[in-house]
Amino acid sequence: MSICDFGMESKIFAGETVIHVSEKHPLILLAVLLPWSEMFNLILDDLKRTTKNGKWWLGRKLKVRIHLGAYILQQLYNLTDRKVQYGIKDNAAYQIFCGCNIMDKWHVPDHTKIEEFRSRLSPETQRQLANLIAGHAVKIGIADAKDLDIDSTVQEANMTYPTDAKMLRKLGMLASKVSEKLRSILPNDVHDLTVDIKGIALKARNCFFQKRYATKEEKSDNLQQLWDCVSDAVNRINSACKSLTKNQSESFKWNVKKAKDQLIEHGEAYLESAKIFINTGKSMAGKKLSFHLNEVECFNKGKAHKKYEFGRAFQLGRIGGNFLFVGSCTSIRMDDKKSVEPMLAEHEKLFGENVVDSIATDKGYYSKKNIKHAQSKGVNKIGIQQPCSVKKNNLLSAEDEEELYNRRSGIEPLIGHVKLGGQLGRSRMKSDSTIESSGYTSVLAFNLRQTIRAITKKAA
Repeated sequence: MSICDFGMESKIFAGETVIHVSEKHPLILLAVLLPWSEMFNLILDDLKRTTKNGKWWLGRKLKVRIHLGAYILQQLYNLTDRKVQYGIKDNAAYQIFCGCNIMDKWHVPDHTKIEEFRSRLSPETQRQLANLIAGHAVKIGIADAKDLDIDSTVQEANMTYPTDAKMLRKLGMLASKVSEKLRSILPNDVHDLTVDIKGIALKARNCFFQKRYATKEEKSDNLQQLWDCVSDAVNRINSACKSLTKNQSESFKWNVKKAKDQLIEHGEAYLESAKIFINTGKSMAGKKLSFHLNEVECFNKGKAHKKYEFGRAFQLGRIGGNFLFVGSCTSIRMDDKKSVEPMLAEHEKLFGENVVDSIATDKGYYSKKNIKHAQSKGVNKIGIQQPCSVKKNNLLSAEDEEELYNRRSGIEPLIGHVKLGGQLGRSRMKSDSTIESSGYTSVLAFNLRQTIRAITKKAA
């Protein structure tokens, strides 16, 4: 092979170039098939509701086609707001997907506007968008709604592992942040506003780096010392915060105000629950797991690599063609036994009545009530697995039973793909509503990838 060194000494200069994007490009095929009008109708109410002063017909027009395209690209490739902006600037296929050739005065949206558009969509709207893609897949013939498998998964919240030592140290840091502002407002001769943050950090370090074979008494003693130091500071700062006037409270910056609210709302209650754990060794029911999140529960699914997970549960349904739809999160735990009826109702809403021919779940969904409900919906093959302690009902033949049990296990790798390509595994959002939304959009992204896979296979 010969070698060419042409261009090694040349300087690069700006200029124009023509990039041809093939009609068989995956994003072009996807853009042609997506139900843009239906998606627009879904998000329209949210856009009207979140317009300033409710006057959505005034001001500069929002080019929804551009922002909706950017929103889909962001979820499809799990990008940050800035990366979406840079991608649309540099990628010709991204630009065409966002309507470059069909819109007047087309422009690349700023990353702040991309975030603003996404924030205006409610979690329920984003869930409906995810399910709309599954419904559209059935309409265009790349999915089949007759077969239904149901399973649940846990989405981990954007929070640290909530040990008492970490939480108490965090509480001390909140008290220290608020005390800095209080010193400039309140007289020090009336309120003691000092927080020994170094002492708190030292005692927390003693809890973090204990001897490998430390006894329970030694661990409890270290935690008690940390509790004493934190509780003294929190109680003093709390009492000072309660003496503030309305004007003084409004003078706080947003981050200090947030710390003050968390301290007042959760400080005393968490100190009480931590004290109970130190004295009894048992955690109190309803114990706070995070100061900045409210919708968080502890899950133990018996995983070898992850004993406890902290977040919320989602119920997912798989249809033929390996597309998923997601049920509405009416609670944080989303109990399996109580989720069969809502998931069948959601399936009926998306694909029509009496469409389900077979259903399969694991043992966690078993109850006689769920079996009767599935029968009332005209389901011919009911593969809700029975626990060993329950007498076999013989609703299925041995062949059908094995087929449904094996088919149900196929939803597990799909959940893994949803988690890997989105934020259903661990969310990077910082509030309860946005964390819930990120779980729904992970399902949206998975359905979009499945659509691309099916249509590119046909195009080939």
